[in-house]
Amino acid sequence: MSRIFAAYVQVGDLERSLSFYRDGLGLEVDWKDDVLAVLSSPGNTTHALVLREVGGDARHAVGEAGVARLGWQLTDPADLDSAEEQLASHAVPYQRFHETDSDRIVTHDPDGLSVILLLATEPSLTARPPMSLYWYH
Repeated sequence: MSRIFAAYVQVGDLERSLSFYRDGLGLEVDWKDDVLAVLSSPGNTTHALVLREVGGDARHAVGEAGVARLGWQLTDPADLDSAEEQLASHAVPYQRFHETDSDRIVTHDPDGLSVILLLATEPSLTARPPMSLYWYH
């Protein structure tokens, strides 16, 4: 297998979630209909995320089976700063953490799914992953 196609996330309201992922995080919509949207990072032809509207309460929590977090790795500190500015300009609540092994921004999508933007200076995580990946909350 050459690479993962995308993370597939079931959401309560497609338009509300698109507003978060497209406007708040800056992902680009590659395809969309009334039920499904496929998104990617700007300038990247690899799909990153598939959103499927299921309606109702689509919350997922750490400790339950299924997707509990989505993460994107950034390698340039300016990209993390830019992401923070974009989130703030769209009034998306977030927290930024500066740690010894990584910097990160943590936010939640409209259905409560944790979204993490991780600054790792190496393009791959060949060494021990940042401690935040082990966290259970």
